[in-house]
Amino acid sequence: MAGEQIAVLLMAYGGPGSLDEVEPYLLDVRGGRPTSPQFVDEIKARYARIGGRSPIRELTEAQAAGVQRVLGERLAVYVGMRHWHPYIRDVVQRMLAEGHRRAVGIVLAPHYSAMSVGAYQKQLLDAAAGRLETALVRSWGDHPKFLDLVAERVAQALQRFPSPQAVQVLFTAHSLPERILASGDQ
Repeated sequence: MAGEQIAVLLMAYGGPGSLDEVEPYLLDVRGGRPTSPQFVDEIKARYARIGGRSPIRELTEAQAAGVQRVLGERLAVYVGMRHWHPYIRDVVQRMLAEGHRRAVGIVLAPHYSAMSVGAYQKQLLDAAAGRLETALVRSWGDHPKFLDLVAERVAQALQRFPSPQAVQVLFTAHSLPERILASGDQ
């Protein structure tokens, strides 16, 4: 029975599935504040260059399928998005309707900050409203297996160059606004 399984909810940012969804997607991201037509057109042009849609849902569903293969039938894996379909709140309702009463939530951003990962977790907890016992993975960016995999992938990529030792490797990260850092967020 599904209710005896623990559900796993993989959470990601979300993105439009077509160019027609760009404007309502931006409305969601901006908390209901309208976006200028010029900016909507600029974002549509960016998505048009990569196939007319965001790949985030497809990539997250592929990750979920991989997690499901590893976990087998003992756990049911779901995908929820913070800013587009399937919304975290809707997926939590589906999990409850399917009989789940316990869930593990993991945001697919490896480093915790209250503004990012914390906001996803709040959506999960708000949607669960005490009806779903939850365990939240706070951060996993410093997990040894993750770091080993990153190092392995960088080493593999370097082998594509004739002189790997001469290649400069640049690591980038999404930052937080100064006002958020000043408030004590990480």
